[in-house]
Amino acid sequence: MIYLDNSATTYKKPFSVRYQINKFLQSANPGRSGHDLSMRSAMMIINTRILLQEMYNAPSTENVIFTSNCTEALNLAILGTVKKGGHIIVSTFEHNSVLRPIAHLANEGLITYTVIKPQNNHTITYEDVKGAIQDNTYMVIVNHITNTTGDENDIYNIGKLCKENNFIFLCDCAQSGGHKIIDMQKHNINLLTIAGHKGFFAPQNIGALIINGVNVHPIKYGGTGTSSIDINQPHELPEMLESGTLSTPLIAGLNAGIKYLNIYLNKNSRKIAKLTQYLLNRLSEVDNISIYTDKTSINGVVLFNLKQYDSTQVSEYLNKHKIYVRGGLHCAPLAHRFLNTTKKGAVRVSLNNFNNKHHIDKLIKTLKVLNNTNAN
Repeated sequence: MIYLDNSATTYKKPFSVRYQINKFLQSANPGRSGHDLSMRSAMMIINTRILLQEMYNAPSTENVIFTSNCTEALNLAILGTVKKGGHIIVSTFEHNSVLRPIAHLANEGLITYTVIKPQNNHTITYEDVKGAIQDNTYMVIVNHITNTTGDENDIYNIGKLCKENNFIFLCDCAQSGGHKIIDMQKHNINLLTIAGHKGFFAPQNIGALIINGVNVHPIKYGGTGTSSIDINQPHELPEMLESGTLSTPLIAGLNAGIKYLNIYLNKNSRKIAKLTQYLLNRLSEVDNISIYTDKTSINGVVLFNLKQYDSTQVSEYLNKHKIYVRGGLHCAPLAHRFLNTTKKGAVRVSLNNFNNKHHIDKLIKTLKVLNNTNAN
């Protein structure tokens, strides 16, 4: 079995992650009781906040908000900072977790928005954002690495532009989290979201929103374990934005994933960079192929199509040979319109450090066979 669908979720988890999840499967409710078992869970969660604060250079541990996934984190960032009558700039490469909350706000008449496309066909730049600024612009949303082509956007200079104009900069790091070092202060990022189950090797259903220098209002209300006599939502972070019981086992998995990456991130990133270049070079040997990812990419995500086949036909054929990729549309409709792949979708190969050249060679060999056969 060859697993090449790591942008959807990582399949193989480090032993330390699996061990930590099992350790906290039997755990008390964090922050709700004062006994030892409850405090053990609470201290592990505090430690995870510290790890994320240090990884992204966030202002404080209280600014690390745990969510059920990256989708909830993005919804909280967008809906929790909405400015009535305001304008949002959003890139064409954003996920539906960004596009649908914005469309909802626009449909309600609360905001307007502008979709920007890259002038260089691959990455969103400072100039792309600058050209879309309006008098009422208050937020810019550009992801770090796109979940379709795997191309990397110029978040450093976009962040500088946002700071100069006092815009909120929201950066979706679902694909770069666990792969790239990002400094929220250096990059002037106000709101950063991650998906634990991808580059961090954590289980599904754990994410985080990290806040820097902006106020975010809650979008759900309920028990927080603090100020229980008051029917009003607490005003202090992180409790204000974390209603309901946190998932101790999932956060424990994220905790172990971060600790694993603190040791291996640079090594893993170098390996993925080399494998990405190897994959792009080998794919160029395949006849009748369209490769949408920039040939210089090193980010572990490559998008392509075989011209005579629908992308789902390709992914199903590979599946029969125990090679697991993703075909179809990738929850990024504007990206597919930009790439002109809305009808047939596209095949996405996504790598992590557990992959190797043999996996890529087997993929290429199978694609070449497919080119000379019938997908059915």
